[in-house]
Amino acid sequence: MRILALMLCVAGCAMAQEEAARLGWMAGCWETRPAPGVSIEEQWMKPAGGVLLGMGRTVKGGRTVFTEFQRIGPVNGKLAYTARIGTKGMTEFPLLRVSDGEIVFENPAHDFPQRIVYRRNGEGMLARIEGVDKGKARSEEFPYARVRCE
Repeated sequence: MRILALMLCVAGCAMAQEEAARLGWMAGCWETRPAPGVSIEEQWMKPAGGVLLGMGRTVKGGRTVFTEFQRIGPVNGKLAYTARIGTKGMTEFPLLRVSDGEIVFENPAHDFPQRIVYRRNGEGMLARIEGVDKGKARSEEFPYARVRCE
């Protein structure tokens, strides 16, 4: 029984690594400026060992108002997006679907968002969060442009 479980885990982890490798287009530095004096940045390392690591911050009026550390990699043999916002604990969003230009994660039990989407957008990247917030459908889009990593 243990050998079968190990074989399933190895097969699942290999599939998760292949899915992560398809996300090389996310690697690099990204920025959007949704309002005057506001900058939202994300930086993603290239996929290696089946994992992408990322971090993000929002700066408003010269002050950091939001930080996030992200990981896309296998969790229990399946690809998942794991986020740590500020100093809060980790939240996992298991993979819903992946293609060469889009990846979607979903956690219906999370407060908001329940779904996280990353999509190629020409030379840029569109990040979208969506779900239900206080009983109403809500979504936010972040149209990122690639910027130089410094």
